[in-house]
Amino acid sequence: MQLYYLWRNLAISLLCIGMVMGGSHMLPPYMAPVLSLSLCAILYTMLWNNRVQGESGCMVIVETMLYSLICYTFISVLFVVIQVLELYHFPNEIIFFNDPFLPSLILLPTSLAVTLFALFFKNSMPAYRQFRTEYGNVKERGYFGFITGKETDYQLKNLSVVFSILTCVIWWYYLNEYVNINQNGRDWYVFLWIVIIMVFLDEVYFMIRYYNLYLDLLEHNEIITPEELRDVTARTYLRFYVICGEYVYVDPNAFDRLNQIKGVYDSPFITKRTVNGIPTSDVRRIVEDMTGQKGGELRFFFGRPLAGVDKHSLLRYFYFLDGDISDYPDMKMSGQWVHFDKVKQLYSLQPGKMATNALNDLSRLSTIILTERLFDEDGNRKNRIKSYKGSFSLADVRNSKLDLQDDKWIKVAQFNSDTRFFKLKKFLRELYGNGSKREYQRKQ
Repeated sequence: MQLYYLWRNLAISLLCIGMVMGGSHMLPPYMAPVLSLSLCAILYTMLWNNRVQGESGCMVIVETMLYSLICYTFISVLFVVIQVLELYHFPNEIIFFNDPFLPSLILLPTSLAVTLFALFFKNSMPAYRQFRTEYGNVKERGYFGFITGKETDYQLKNLSVVFSILTCVIWWYYLNEYVNINQNGRDWYVFLWIVIIMVFLDEVYFMIRYYNLYLDLLEHNEIITPEELRDVTARTYLRFYVICGEYVYVDPNAFDRLNQIKGVYDSPFITKRTVNGIPTSDVRRIVEDMTGQKGGELRFFFGRPLAGVDKHSLLRYFYFLDGDISDYPDMKMSGQWVHFDKVKQLYSLQPGKMATNALNDLSRLSTIILTERLFDEDGNRKNRIKSYKGSFSLADVRNSKLDLQDDKWIKVAQFNSDTRFFKLKKFLRELYGNGSKREYQRKQ
């Protein structure tokens, strides 16, 4: 189903491009912006349903094509306005009040520009940020997260190449071969059918690609059916970060299962239970048995379902010990006390020496704590000095009253007063984002 979602999102997006081309040819030219806006509504509905229904498919391609059609519509209308005001005279073929109107002359270069933007700035796109917030980053989602990330990039690169070729071919033909006195079959083949054929071939190519990928995963027993998923045993994975003062207990020779690398820094206190959810009293008993130390302060960090599967979840906890590290020579698990400054140094300079989950957890922790120090809930800076980045210690973590499960400060970190045109973007979000805000509050 996940592979199908990858193909479906691309197929519908490309289909909308083909429908703009074909529909503009069959309908009166002045209906072109109405057609493109109708298709924008379809793509936006897909984005909205994905957000509300909680599907785990990445919608970057859908959002890219949505922006492409919006830009195409805006540019088409802008050209008409400029021509009506007699500010500039454009060729008749790109004015949708004329017949023939050739939308490919505007749509293809616009789609190329938007796709290139999405390729280089994918992480800043709302669909990707929402997907990452709901299900974690690529590494947190495991092997399929790796496939999703790679395939999304591949799809964007593929579309960039396709739009580049089509733009060059169509504009070369328009400038060198096209005669605007009358249109023949060759003209319509170049301006319309070559685009539709390329779109169709691209959809078939990705259909074959994902079917072969499915067969490869099936051969290696890496596919789970919906029936098996419903019958799967509930599991709760627990990660404990044991802290004493400014030291954290880690295993410098741990094995990172996500990257299949040995010799990385990670917490040795990791376990799983075949239950759906664990009471706090049982969690305390587990960490006391694993560390051999009682009387510590147990603090919930955060948790989320694994790869969107409700019956599998990963919960993180802090376990704070009082006194000095010399009071705890035997922690049962293999490892050593490491000063938090060294952990932060590894995080900044040598992230490859940290396990993926530990790296992601520290990233979330630092983002929430530092963002709350630098900004208020509306994203405005508390400190006017923009060069000030701040720092934090493990004592700050222990004394903090922040809800580390809440993604509020993650969203503030992604959009705040340091963002370009912050006030304008914030005004537009408040103007058009009330529905999304109410939906978020309803979920909360």
